[in-house]
Amino acid sequence: MRPTNNMKISLSDIADATGGALKSGQGIFASGVSTDSRKVDAGDVFFALKGPNFDGHAFVKDVLSKGASCVVVDNADCLVRLPAGSGAVVVEDTLKALGALASHVRGLHRIPVVAITGSAGKTTTKEMAAAILSVSRNVLKTEGNKNNLIGVPLTLFRLTEAHEAAVVELGISEDWEMERLVAMARPDVSVITNIGRGHLQTLGSLEGVARAKGPIFSMLGPHGIKAVNLDDPWVVKAAGKGGQAVTYSMKDKGADVFAEGSTDAGLAGAKAFYSVRGKKITVKFASPGLTNVINGAAAIAATLPLGVPLEHMVEGLESWTPIKGRMGLIRSGGLTVLDDTYNANPESMGSALRTLKEARGRKVAVLGDMLELGSASDTEHAGVGRLAAELGVDVLVAIGSSSETTAEGARKAGLKDVFSFGSKKNALELLKRILHEGDTVLVKGSRGVALEEVVEGLRK
Repeated sequence: MRPTNNMKISLSDIADATGGALKSGQGIFASGVSTDSRKVDAGDVFFALKGPNFDGHAFVKDVLSKGASCVVVDNADCLVRLPAGSGAVVVEDTLKALGALASHVRGLHRIPVVAITGSAGKTTTKEMAAAILSVSRNVLKTEGNKNNLIGVPLTLFRLTEAHEAAVVELGISEDWEMERLVAMARPDVSVITNIGRGHLQTLGSLEGVARAKGPIFSMLGPHGIKAVNLDDPWVVKAAGKGGQAVTYSMKDKGADVFAEGSTDAGLAGAKAFYSVRGKKITVKFASPGLTNVINGAAAIAATLPLGVPLEHMVEGLESWTPIKGRMGLIRSGGLTVLDDTYNANPESMGSALRTLKEARGRKVAVLGDMLELGSASDTEHAGVGRLAAELGVDVLVAIGSSSETTAEGARKAGLKDVFSFGSKKNALELLKRILHEGDTVLVKGSRGVALEEVVEGLRK
């Protein structure tokens, strides 16, 4: 990914920031960063990352022929001959070096950074917080799902002198990742939206999830501020008692941001009533789902320490629209489709099903597998099927390797119109036969299941 700022950094500074050895390139500058050999531009510094199915070192010669100014490698054997006007930095680990350079670039910009994580709602909260700040500031925010050890550096490399704030999303699946992400982002305000049953395969339990996400609070600097969800005991525990905090809640009137009530207009959105340190504001959300109310409270809490006026909070939240695949509302051929295909875990599945419950007409849930649940997978999939039945879903179509487990959970809870498929194609063929004008169809599953293909099929 190429930064948009025409960044200019010397290869000597890259070597210093990454702790690497500059083999060649004294006096040369880089104007961009890339981790994808197919998208390298002239002047880029290319980080030769390694993955399960690729090794960037195999493409060093190729990127240099495209005009890359520098390659960062952890294997000097690939440096046979460097073209004139280019250089190389040899490091111990190219992924860690990428993060180290991102931390260096972050340190060059004296602007407030808000960092957001959580098991559910972190992307929506990030978008809402960015929308609030964007009313009066030039804001950098995480785009798409670039929230991991590669995506966060590529986000930070986009910082420019024009930016006045940044909102970054931090996503993890392993115990040690949050420490590295926080060290890159150096947040001034940190948010954990909630602690839920995501990534149980690697993190093991809710306690493991809380422990892994906790450094976003514990690694804050002395002037850092925690935005704490008082309704989630795991978040409260992670926040601890020390340091500065802003609190938010849908239950505790003593919170700095209290969601004191809301009116649900079904798929037309919700109106939320907030008390912000005793001052009242009303927000009309354009997107369906009562989860917008608590996510909105989190966004208000995240921006409150930055001196944002209340009217900007209202304007920002009312201008916010969900990104593709996050409870997008599509009307096509007499159907209403709720596209929530961006990702899924048990908590977000429950929220989506409760949104579907508010729809008029027949309610159809198309649910894909929830991945990375480990030994809890069968229990959680059966639980989602049971919840769909309890919430009054009329038809359940489950897709994926755990589809029969989800379907059986729904059947045992009394739902009669239940179908399970290993194939999206077969599921779509059934849907085209059984759907009626006036139906509302929720489509949701983990990223790896790619249920956007079902959404496109229904749209056509």
